[in-house]
Amino acid sequence: MAYGSTRSPMLIRKPITTATVMKRTLQIANIVALIFTIVINYLSNTGIFNGNTMATVSARYQNYFTPSGYAFSIWGLIYLMLTAFVIYQARGISGKREVPAVVEKIGWLFVVSCAANSVWVLAWLYDFTGLSVLIMITLLTSLWLIIVRTHMEMDLLPIKKIALTWWPFATYLGWISVALIANVAAWFTKIGWDGFGLSPIVWTVIMICIAGVVYLALTWKRNLRESSIVGVWALVAVAVANWGTAPAIVNAALIVSAIILISSGIHAYQNRGQHFLEEARH
Repeated sequence: MAYGSTRSPMLIRKPITTATVMKRTLQIANIVALIFTIVINYLSNTGIFNGNTMATVSARYQNYFTPSGYAFSIWGLIYLMLTAFVIYQARGISGKREVPAVVEKIGWLFVVSCAANSVWVLAWLYDFTGLSVLIMITLLTSLWLIIVRTHMEMDLLPIKKIALTWWPFATYLGWISVALIANVAAWFTKIGWDGFGLSPIVWTVIMICIAGVVYLALTWKRNLRESSIVGVWALVAVAVANWGTAPAIVNAALIVSAIILISSGIHAYQNRGQHFLEEARH
């Protein structure tokens, strides 16, 4: 018997391919990018950048579309959900398990979104308001492409994958959609835009209606009810900020919020349980 010819299966390793290296690179890059983004956002409230904080710059360009301060607490939820996503996508990084398919589908888009988030913070704090609008458009575009690439809310998936890969980005997109409108409003305030003769209140009502149309489209075209609920959160905060000073804006924000909420409820009822069918089959 040729004892030297026998090799234990435990010693045989799968060859490391270029695709494997790329997946692990993406996993590590996603982790680093999120950590960097969270650190930048933490430092943004210390005054270390240009002597400003997010709140002081926001107060400088206060306008009717600026939501009440409590609305920004949603960032805590967003970063918590993104952390859960990053932990999930890191499975298999050691080579002992299969890497989640979502890593390849998203590619570098998550890193791009984190970079855009961080650069936006710096542009905002250094008073490059117009540039910050363009950067936020980049952030919104990267999030939208993530949703399209992953076929988010269009496939049947187990609830665990939905919670860890869909909800973080749906929530993030919902907030950035309204944040972009607020960013544009802040820029208009800075440059003293005359609104083509229309009053700031009228323009704010128009922006609220535009936001409403966006969220209704996200609900019925892409099943993104989570994004729409975030929109309700933001618009109610706009109403709270203008309570007692601009009744037209308060009424518009509350009416549009109610329409979005009712629409989401109807959509949820019509599509109840559909995303979870895969689990029921096993």
